[in-house]
Amino acid sequence: MPFLIGLMNIIVPLQIGARDFAFPYVNALSFWSFFFGALLFNISFVIGGSPDAGWTSYTPLAGAAMSPGPGQNFYLLGLQLSGIGTLATGINLMVTILKMRAPGMKLFQMPIFTWSTLVTTFIIIFAFPILTVALALMTIDRIFGSQFFTLSGEGLPMMWANLFWMWGHPEVYIVILPAFGIFSEVIATFAKKQLFGYKAMVWSMILIAGLSFLVWVHHFFTMGGWSLCQLRVLSFNNADCCANWG
Repeated sequence: MPFLIGLMNIIVPLQIGARDFAFPYVNALSFWSFFFGALLFNISFVIGGSPDAGWTSYTPLAGAAMSPGPGQNFYLLGLQLSGIGTLATGINLMVTILKMRAPGMKLFQMPIFTWSTLVTTFIIIFAFPILTVALALMTIDRIFGSQFFTLSGEGLPMMWANLFWMWGHPEVYIVILPAFGIFSEVIATFAKKQLFGYKAMVWSMILIAGLSFLVWVHHFFTMGGWSLCQLRVLSFNNADCCANWG
């Protein structure tokens, strides 16, 4: 994502004839928010202990009871900062493309990479707040002892998995759609051919963006069995029941 968004920063203003982003200061703030978030995450390997509950940080493993210490807090705060930077960049790119195109350039006259960027920004704007809320709730769980994702106090550990993948699957398309635009631009340019199926590709990217918010549920075919397994492990200290669930 950092590499792709860096390309967007360079290429999109050139392709639409804009001198800069709509909000240059917000663009700088986005970069430094991402930078310090990534720095905080990586410095955890040296100071205080790195997060060790996997990249998805499923609860209850990522909770305070099973992952004590500051490691998971680095994960939560680092991703919060980086995610806020990405969300601000998405808003900035969307406004820049919609409002700062060269005079006379209509939407269906934009280069395909700019179109892929515009569609990606809409996914960012709708998906990243979900991750931001989930990270905030787990932070409150760990630091202030609330029970959003715990097995006690009417919490629901699998809610973390739901929220994570409601962001995580659109995130897949945040990465792949700009790559579609890059390949289309590069191949058409070096083949010295006009891009075939321009409008069909634009509409397909829009459709992919919509579908990206519906496919997350395929991660939960075994949700009921896995939730019961977690309960047994915590209640009876019996891990054998989870062997068949991977």
